[in-house]
Amino acid sequence: MKNRLLESIGKQLNISINNVDSICQIVYSVAGQMALASLWDQNEEHDKVSVKHFKHRIVKIIDAYTDLFPEIYALFPDDKTALVEEIYSVYLHNGFLYHSANCVSPAALSEAVSDNICLVRGASPDAKLFMSGLGFYSTTKHSSDRSVANLFGLQEQSVENYLDEILSFDDWKEIAWPENTEFLRLDPPFTISYWQQKPNYDDRISLARFGEPNKIYSFYRFQDGVFQHKSIPEWRIKDYFTNEIAYGGYRRIAVALLMRYGTLPKIKAKDTGSMMEIRVGYRLPLSEEYFFRLYSWPTRYDFAPKEEPMFIRKMSKQFYPVFKKELSSMGYQFVEELL
Repeated sequence: MKNRLLESIGKQLNISINNVDSICQIVYSVAGQMALASLWDQNEEHDKVSVKHFKHRIVKIIDAYTDLFPEIYALFPDDKTALVEEIYSVYLHNGFLYHSANCVSPAALSEAVSDNICLVRGASPDAKLFMSGLGFYSTTKHSSDRSVANLFGLQEQSVENYLDEILSFDDWKEIAWPENTEFLRLDPPFTISYWQQKPNYDDRISLARFGEPNKIYSFYRFQDGVFQHKSIPEWRIKDYFTNEIAYGGYRRIAVALLMRYGTLPKIKAKDTGSMMEIRVGYRLPLSEEYFFRLYSWPTRYDFAPKEEPMFIRKMSKQFYPVFKKELSSMGYQFVEELL
């Protein structure tokens, strides 16, 4: 009976079941699907549900499935706070939720089509859709005037053009660095930190940041024996959906600089059968990273708070071409290992 249940869900969501990992993937996807369905648990007095209600549904679903399938019990943490926050955050930042005063409501239905794959947000709970990670898609014929980039707030111009555009803002001015200034690392390794304590003395343009508690970001260069900088508009480092200055908001500019100098690690994609294992060597900008997290599964589910798996994730093989197409159009390079 349990196996028939898994087969039925796997077929509905287009997730192949061949090992314990695939059972975990189904549980993760269904937890997201049912959490979104809980947004319709409204009554005549209230047209919204609480954030607590949404999060509780995630825990309830995961607990039910781990009780039903003991073989995956140890793969999910007893304290599911970080996992619940991950699912909630991914849906919030990808526009699936309208948030106000500790309440959430479902987003309106919207779609985008890319190479015969229709990406869907805000579908009704009874919609028959496939899933990759927490994201929904369909392979039935659809038409939409909206692009994937527009739907999810992805970058719609090439990284090179984007960098030229923001470098044209403001003039270069001489600067004496304040205390505790940090400078973007332009050369690998990037495994320890993306920032360094000393500036570069070559002719490359880079990033600097200083100030507490809110960081001020600026371009800098070393020219004619002095350091020069030019300011970056505050909105350039804001999160698309929250409109707040967010940790990591600078990464769109950092990626553009590394791409210009040929030091940005390539994205590695390995065919593992029904899945693609995606390895990102440098964290993506906020919108692209949340899109990546939406349409992929983590490789483990017992991560600690603020240690969400960003670099290695698994994605539906059917959906992967959409992800590759969107990021390739910006200038990212992929290295593929196919079966």
